[in-house]
Amino acid sequence: MPKRSISKKNKGPKGKKARRAAKLERQWGEQADEEEVKKASFRKGKSRLKNGNAPTRIKSKPTTHKKSKSEVKQPEDYSDEESAISSDNSDAESDDVGRDGETLNSLLKNIVRGSSKLKRKNGIVSDEEYESDGTSSSRSDDAQSVETEKPSENVDQIDFDFDSIQPIGENPYLSHFSKQSLPEVGEEEFVATERMKKISPRNLSENVVIQASAGIKQRMEETDSSPAMEAFCHVRKSLMTTWARTNANAAHQNVDALGDAKSQPFLSEIQAALYPAIANYCDIQVTCMNRENKDAIENLLMLHVLNHVLTANNHITSHNNIIRELEKKDDVVDTEEYRDQGYTRPKVLILLPTRSIAHDFAKTMIEMLGDNCSIENEDKFDAEFGSVEIEVEENKEAEKRRKAVQKVKGKDWLELFGDGVNSDDDFKIGIMMSNLKKKGKKSKPTESGVAIKLYSDFYHSDIIIASPLGLKMSTNDENEEDGDIDFLSSIEVVIAHESDVLLMQNWDHMATIMDRLNRQPKKTTGIDFARVRNYLLSAQASSRRQTIMVSKFSDPHLISTFNRYSKSIAGKLKMRKKVPSDEASICNVLTSVRQVFQRVPCNLFATQGERRVNYFKDTILPQLIRTKQNHTLVYIPSYFDFISVRNMMLKHEIASYHFVSITEYARVSEVNRGRARFLQGRKRIMLYTGRAHFFMRHLIKGAKHLIMLGLPENAQFYPELLNMLTDVQSHANDETADIDSSPVSCLNLFTKYEAQNLERIVGTKHSERMVKSEKKTFLFSS
Repeated sequence: MPKRSISKKNKGPKGKKARRAAKLERQWGEQADEEEVKKASFRKGKSRLKNGNAPTRIKSKPTTHKKSKSEVKQPEDYSDEESAISSDNSDAESDDVGRDGETLNSLLKNIVRGSSKLKRKNGIVSDEEYESDGTSSSRSDDAQSVETEKPSENVDQIDFDFDSIQPIGENPYLSHFSKQSLPEVGEEEFVATERMKKISPRNLSENVVIQASAGIKQRMEETDSSPAMEAFCHVRKSLMTTWARTNANAAHQNVDALGDAKSQPFLSEIQAALYPAIANYCDIQVTCMNRENKDAIENLLMLHVLNHVLTANNHITSHNNIIRELEKKDDVVDTEEYRDQGYTRPKVLILLPTRSIAHDFAKTMIEMLGDNCSIENEDKFDAEFGSVEIEVEENKEAEKRRKAVQKVKGKDWLELFGDGVNSDDDFKIGIMMSNLKKKGKKSKPTESGVAIKLYSDFYHSDIIIASPLGLKMSTNDENEEDGDIDFLSSIEVVIAHESDVLLMQNWDHMATIMDRLNRQPKKTTGIDFARVRNYLLSAQASSRRQTIMVSKFSDPHLISTFNRYSKSIAGKLKMRKKVPSDEASICNVLTSVRQVFQRVPCNLFATQGERRVNYFKDTILPQLIRTKQNHTLVYIPSYFDFISVRNMMLKHEIASYHFVSITEYARVSEVNRGRARFLQGRKRIMLYTGRAHFFMRHLIKGAKHLIMLGLPENAQFYPELLNMLTDVQSHANDETADIDSSPVSCLNLFTKYEAQNLERIVGTKHSERMVKSEKKTFLFSS
């Protein structure tokens, strides 16, 4: 961005204090009018003067960000000179009072205070230094006088003095990453392996179940003060106020709280239960995310990511300054004291399913940094990750019908694949964060805002946001010569958000990425081994890495991956939610149908698919052929099971002529032809995969009998499929078509390893009895 031209005419008095005093005198004279002073407290920018009370904005999920007018210089590493970013010269300040939301009182305060020197502790810039000219200055000091839009719900202003928060205990970042290297033994010997114990957080709904390691349990239950406040007090002061505003709506709704309990003014109860473990770098698995608490969980993840990156960069920059001063004095530098880096710069890896979700996540996270923030390549990011154009039908009736069909698919489908949503699952982007300094001043590393560069090279990025597919494609095969995974060698925090959607894409990509994290780098070019932490040199990086997985439901694949790759020495925490019988998805079935649940004997998790297919082949299929039952929809959650059933039916001499199939890979013409033949009764059986329903949400007309070859992972699919069933005789135009006079029916096959899926469908109490009971057949009626 070009520099702003500065006129040299009428320079006026020299010095910052003298210039500001002259501005005030020109504006107000020697005696300021009280009414004008009152009006100036509501002035914003250069043109708007607000009378009366100025309402306060509390954003629930901001999507836009105001760029600061600064000239950006691209840093290439951690040094002060290269990470500095120049902004406007103070001589070019506006003569208007209230620039950047400052009131007359704050200007007078600055005149008296001047440019006081910031205090340092142990050579590291303290969090209090943000108060002077940090990212929170434009939001915290005059938050009540800024007029902004209100959310849809009436949310009270957060009346809390964040400046009064004092750190309690040791900073979690220092205590976790500054420990000495672990003994050189197998990881399984020193990683915390104690059994997970159930804990009961204060004021949290009794349906929410939390299991944690012994250390976390003791910290959350036996402490006299609030565990959430003990963790939150170490958040950087520049983030506290801006984050609290963004999170105000979620804190006000206070989802999953026990009654009207409210232990913290700026945290919801589920946030207060999760944040102590998140801030202390424990491995976290949350499987109870829903539409109500989604914003609360996302805001907590964004706060943790920003605080981690800013704290790490601040320590590195401060240590650079100390080492530089010692070298000037020819003093001996103790390298062990300044081991604060990894092999490479990337610290945080965030895995998301689609570009649209990544766009919203990144924009909201950037918004939390405040207005004093510079963004590079934002337009390119909006163009590639933002909403996409849709082709509107010229025929109004056709367009109206298209929108009606999409509306039936449900809100969750519209959020992922609706009009304008960028559902591409092949993406990757690096984000670099550095200090935004003022030109011509010897400012401290945290004295100004944050400069953000989107699309930075991975080796110069602090945060990597990618899909598992996109990241796997970029790293290629690790056995190839051009395969490069060294930038993943020093990842300290990995977040798999909306893992339930990632599960529907291809979970093998997720397992591949997790397996490539924290390996020893193949190339050592540019690595300062004197600054690399000891545990990295000892190949024990996975023991300090924090793994966070968030999903809407639990699944054996999610649990297995989490248990395999969560090795943090800080411990583990798992949060799930019990399903009361009146909240189970079976209560949403509107069709009058007898629902039979048949438990299939199985002793190994790996063979459960084979057992279900064999049960269908030996027991169900012969009956379908013998009775010539029409309009039978066979739902198969696993694509591998679908391949087995399809091949088996193709080899059958009778069944091969009476079935059609719909998969996620089928062409539109194939799907339309198969649906028409099934509706007309020319094909008796339709094979329908779970991923096809997830991506397309087809409304299968003509289905009268439903057979589930396994329970759906998403409990919402169960009532959707049953509500498709209709009590029709036949839709066939052919007079010779068979007439099916049997009642509407539903048969569900499950094994004991599908307890989580069963719990979400019938409720916690019923599922426990159905899995452990000696009986194998259970009947529900609606």
